[in-house]
Amino acid sequence: MRLARHLYRSGQACMERPQIMGPDFATASLQDTHYRRKSRVMIEYQRCGYEESFDATTLWFDAIWEDGYVTLICPRLNNFAALFRRGRLSLDGQRVRAKIQTFYRHSVVLLRSPTRPQRIALEIDGHVIETDVRVPETARFRDKNVILTMSKDNDLCWIEDFARFHAETQGAEAIIFIDNGSTSYTRDELQDVLENAGLDALILRTELPFGPRGVKPYANRELFLQTCALNSARLRFLREARAVLSCDIDELVLSQGMDTVFDVTARSWIGFTRFKGVWRYAISAEEGTLVRHKDHAFRKAEDKPCPPKWCIRPSGPLGKVQWRTHELEGFMFNWAFNSSAFLFHHCRQITTGWKRTGRFAKEGEVIEDVPAMTLVRRAQGLSENPPASPMAGVKAAARRFVERAFRDFFAWRVSSQILVSTLVLVCSGVVLEEAVDDDPAQQEISAIVAGVKNLIGS
Repeated sequence: MRLARHLYRSGQACMERPQIMGPDFATASLQDTHYRRKSRVMIEYQRCGYEESFDATTLWFDAIWEDGYVTLICPRLNNFAALFRRGRLSLDGQRVRAKIQTFYRHSVVLLRSPTRPQRIALEIDGHVIETDVRVPETARFRDKNVILTMSKDNDLCWIEDFARFHAETQGAEAIIFIDNGSTSYTRDELQDVLENAGLDALILRTELPFGPRGVKPYANRELFLQTCALNSARLRFLREARAVLSCDIDELVLSQGMDTVFDVTARSWIGFTRFKGVWRYAISAEEGTLVRHKDHAFRKAEDKPCPPKWCIRPSGPLGKVQWRTHELEGFMFNWAFNSSAFLFHHCRQITTGWKRTGRFAKEGEVIEDVPAMTLVRRAQGLSENPPASPMAGVKAAARRFVERAFRDFFAWRVSSQILVSTLVLVCSGVVLEEAVDDDPAQQEISAIVAGVKNLIGS
């Protein structure tokens, strides 16, 4: 059934190719002014070339109107927050007041607007910074399993391998591919590769800098672009998707059984699955030969797990939470939804040096392991999914109740003072879910309580 659905979507993707008109994001730049964003990382923690890679001029990355508000997705504003307070901010000429929310790598500016405006402008010190305002386009990805990724100049063979693997093994149906200014191929060439792999592909392009690498503990603090892009895609395209998997071109997501990460996430009451990664290496390739994902069949015994990746149901209880590369921001219980049912192989040599360097492994320093596709075939040899529970209807109603209770709550920037209230809500949701399943909830609640104790140090 999964393969038949994949083949159907493959043919459908080839027939449809909607075009994005004009710039893919409504991005406002201060390049032509004297204003520059100040870095929060001290010079002694900045690597060579840090300043050149730092985004000092983007005011907002995208502007989206929905549900009576214009949302500006911004690189972390830092000193730029003062510009919104001093300047004249307007929607179609009507002055508005900004509400600013600050996160780790990005900021969100909310502007009340009962009707959709066409333009947003900031006037300050004789300068006018202006862009259009976008609206959500959710129909295309409604009820689809969608991959969300960002890439720059990755080889087209790598991209097709990545896309085809997840279409065939995880049931991916579509992809939002954010291209960070690739020069090795055209948008049409990239579109063809993704469609050949069987995915309905939307390619969005931005040439903003990905961001600089600092010295620990500030190695990734000012990588603004990817976080902005994730949250722009969330608001504009993915609110009605069945499930969204966030992963990179050098990562292959593996199931430990028959269920896909999309299916498990779509069915779960919280609509969120998080899983760890393991590094995989390739032995030096022959000169002139392109190393592929399938060549990564080696591991190092001493390697630590990679930071986890995630899959989410955007219509679920966590649908309003901010997205980051390895977690949901502002959601204090990411750890509680780590799953051992999935993992990903992080292929070390699938890289152009855009984000990091990849070094081929030497035979004496690695251990031969099982390739990803072999693991997939083994997992597919396990028993089929169990039949649907006769309580499926009751369970669905219970899930809808829990989702209504959680969705807006987890969108708040929760403080430590209401941590206990959050814990009560989470445990109540677990009790309700497990009661419907006729399973004990004590194990899940004990794990949550233990985690919260560790979190607050009590």
